[in-house]
Amino acid sequence: MEENCIFFDTHGELTHGDILSILTLCEDHFPGPTHAYITQFKKVLEIPVTSYLDKSVLKKFNRNKYGIEYSAGYENPGIRITKTDGRGLISIPLKKGDEYHMTKNIALQLVNRLELKSLGVSPVNFVLFKRKYKENRRTTDFPGLYWLQYYDAEEFKKQGGNAILDNPYINAQLIKDGIFIEVGHSPYDFQTPEGEVLMINANAAMPPIVRN
Repeated sequence: MEENCIFFDTHGELTHGDILSILTLCEDHFPGPTHAYITQFKKVLEIPVTSYLDKSVLKKFNRNKYGIEYSAGYENPGIRITKTDGRGLISIPLKKGDEYHMTKNIALQLVNRLELKSLGVSPVNFVLFKRKYKENRRTTDFPGLYWLQYYDAEEFKKQGGNAILDNPYINAQLIKDGIFIEVGHSPYDFQTPEGEVLMINANAAMPPIVRN
């Protein structure tokens, strides 16, 4: 089953407030989870839950430095968050067409609520573009444009700076000290020939990488 995923990386370790903010987004937008998994030193603790904000799970998570993962059952969203480096992932499996077509809203809220270094939302059927990225890779974190992405000031400069705004195939807006970029209208666009062409053209129109 193909998924579209939101991945993000913060400037520092996620705070308790950051984690609550992320989980509140999941609570507001996704079906309730069935299980939570707390990564511990030598084992993973599985806990039945009905909410992403389950107090017993958060209490156990606050006591360790590893990770937390929620499962919402087959074909429903799950999330994984680690505290050590601030990285997180929200996977959104496809179910009933556009039922989960709300990821731009979630992505923008993550950008505004957290101090992010980077964020990306992959299009569905993203495998179609892997070969092209291998041939003309940009940076380690961003081999090419995703459906949505946020670059902080450092990554914005590395990806070409204000010249990105001249790309006619993208929608871009400046947020905080970085840039938020959208290619197409949904993560499903790139299952079509037209959407694939748009992605290829958008990547080709990106300015050269600025190397230190």
